[in-house]
Amino acid sequence: RSSSSGEGGSSSSSSSSRSTRPSPAAGSQKSGRGKWAWDWWASLGSPRYVCSPMIDQSERAFRLLSRRYGVDLAYTPMIHAEPFAADPEWRQKYFDAWRPVLDDRGVNIDKPLIAQFGGDDPETMLRAAKFVEPYVSAVDINMGCPTEEARRGGLHTHSPRCRRFGAYLLDSPNLVKRLVSTLANGLSVPVTVKIRVLDTVEETLDLALAIQEAGAAALCVHGRTKNQRPKLADRTSGLWAAGAKGLAADWEVIAAVREVVDIPVIANGGIETRQDALNLLQTTGCAAVMSAEALLEDPDLFLEEPLEPHDGTPVGEGRAQVRRILRLCREFVDLAEEHPSTLEYTPTKPHLAKMLHRLAGEDQYICRKLEEQGTPLNIQQECKLFLMRSKFDDFAAIRGALDQIEDRYAAEALPVLGGPWYRRWRHLAPKAAPKKAARGRPGGPAPQRARATAE
Repeated sequence: RSSSSGEGGSSSSSSSSRSTRPSPAAGSQKSGRGKWAWDWWASLGSPRYVCSPMIDQSERAFRLLSRRYGVDLAYTPMIHAEPFAADPEWRQKYFDAWRPVLDDRGVNIDKPLIAQFGGDDPETMLRAAKFVEPYVSAVDINMGCPTEEARRGGLHTHSPRCRRFGAYLLDSPNLVKRLVSTLANGLSVPVTVKIRVLDTVEETLDLALAIQEAGAAALCVHGRTKNQRPKLADRTSGLWAAGAKGLAADWEVIAAVREVVDIPVIANGGIETRQDALNLLQTTGCAAVMSAEALLEDPDLFLEEPLEPHDGTPVGEGRAQVRRILRLCREFVDLAEEHPSTLEYTPTKPHLAKMLHRLAGEDQYICRKLEEQGTPLNIQQECKLFLMRSKFDDFAAIRGALDQIEDRYAAEALPVLGGPWYRRWRHLAPKAAPKKAARGRPGGPAPQRARATAE
């Protein structure tokens, strides 16, 4: 699909709510810590393309699939530190890299790997991280998750003492520094941190420098604040009033962070296509780029040259896209069967629903209702039901559903695909304005963005 979002342009100028980006001279001189961090980064192979940590979604089978198609570095799903530190059964269930995956040369192909933890107590985080220390390349602290669960600190059933994690830690810089320094001083592997930007450039840069000073070896920066969530845009009048610019990741702030710190920076946010990833790397000068949602839909997102088709058909033509999507789905099912998830409800079908969104992206509840009423179904609705009828742990049935989808699209003279899963929120219209308008950023209206896509 096209890398042009059509949702607003880019701007190299600063907005009224953001200060002018500092020059490289504003950053500290390269320190011994910076050299050590870059030496460690080089030992990982200087990764360029990164698979994001995703709760119950960046499990081993999906990591291995994305690594086949260009991912150089991957994260585990986020792990709640409190139950992981206390419960052996939780550890077996929520960490899936206790054993290596060896290729013919005896090399672990699920490395380099970073384990991400969520929590707010430094000692608990350290105890949890100690268990995985021998099995990973680094440990990451989640300071970027903007969800309601992160605001609450997780479920009280498993994390009764945790009050918050993710992006809700960023309001407490002293706690941020204690978390980083405790893990950095207590582990034999490097510590990395994933954050979101704050309301001003100055706050963001101060935070990044504090994290570096506390001992982080690398920093991932998502170019949105915790309030910029495309999923909730229809509930937030302020974001809609700002248009696409209110949802877009601010690549210039990521670039500003990269200029002032000495450690590797991973850029995140606004990646829908491989060209977007290349543009983000060029705009920010970061060491690497991370993707989450776009990679879930297209595990070959970072592949330099598309593998399909080989018959001279244009790459973007519908039939070629059907072949590509189904090939990736079948590869994933094979990996999921070979490396089964330890979760009670495996994420195999949720993954397939995202990968198949352009072929079977209709709402399953509506599809079932229409079928019950005897209403003729369109091709996407039929294919959605093919997938839904297979049980989540029945791989033969899942493969059969993929065959049915393939046959159904083969019967179409000119297959027309639906919209991408990445843009599933884009059709939403604003709901009735709340009684009190959402509070905007200090200093004026939402700024122009370097890009206007949402991740």
